[in-house]
Amino acid sequence: MASKKQEIRARRAKEKKQKQMITLGLIIIGAGLIAAALIYPNMQAKVELVERYMAEGNAMGNPDAPVKITEYSDYRCGHCGAFAIETEPLLHDEYVATDKVYFVSRSVGMLLGSEPSVLATEASYCAAEQNKYWQMYDLIFTNQATLFTEPVLEEWAKIADLDMDAYRACMSDNRYDDVIAQDQADAEAEGISGTPSFVISYMVDGEEVKQLLPGNYPYDEFIRIIEEAYAAMGIQ
Repeated sequence: MASKKQEIRARRAKEKKQKQMITLGLIIIGAGLIAAALIYPNMQAKVELVERYMAEGNAMGNPDAPVKITEYSDYRCGHCGAFAIETEPLLHDEYVATDKVYFVSRSVGMLLGSEPSVLATEASYCAAEQNKYWQMYDLIFTNQATLFTEPVLEEWAKIADLDMDAYRACMSDNRYDDVIAQDQADAEAEGISGTPSFVISYMVDGEEVKQLLPGNYPYDEFIRIIEEAYAAMGIQ
């Protein structure tokens, strides 16, 4: 009888150990899947990248357009992402691509103390060296819920079809630290304290007129301000 009890205990102990090993294995697999999702987000990344009219660096449109819009944004800002996905394409098609507005994108992640956003900004400026700024802009904002890390940004750089040796050299050199610092300084000089914010500027009788639009305003508000600028300049 004692031998039988010992046999049962031994079997139960073995089964318990097997269950523990299975549970541990499932935990390890789960952790691996989570890590893979964070490090290799290309399966969810946006791959249909939209070309911008007269794109050059972090700007798009005709530099001689009567109205200039400078965007100050943060790649981790949800309202900035909403603007990039919903409003910017409308502005591009109606005003930028028709030579009415010159649009410049700048980042103020450093102003808000967002280190991941600063890293993403550096990646987009490095992409700009290959005239792929807007491709990275699209990828980062479309997938902004993903943790921004160097491996993640590298995956997006590959999707944007960058020369990876040149991209890695740029990132390694921290080549755009001064540019990012200048973005912050210029934003502060414009009185910007939140994102997104837009500085809309144009010339009337030889004098520059500036208007600050703080926040993710509806597209109709951009239309109103642009049309008022054109009316002030006497342009139909």
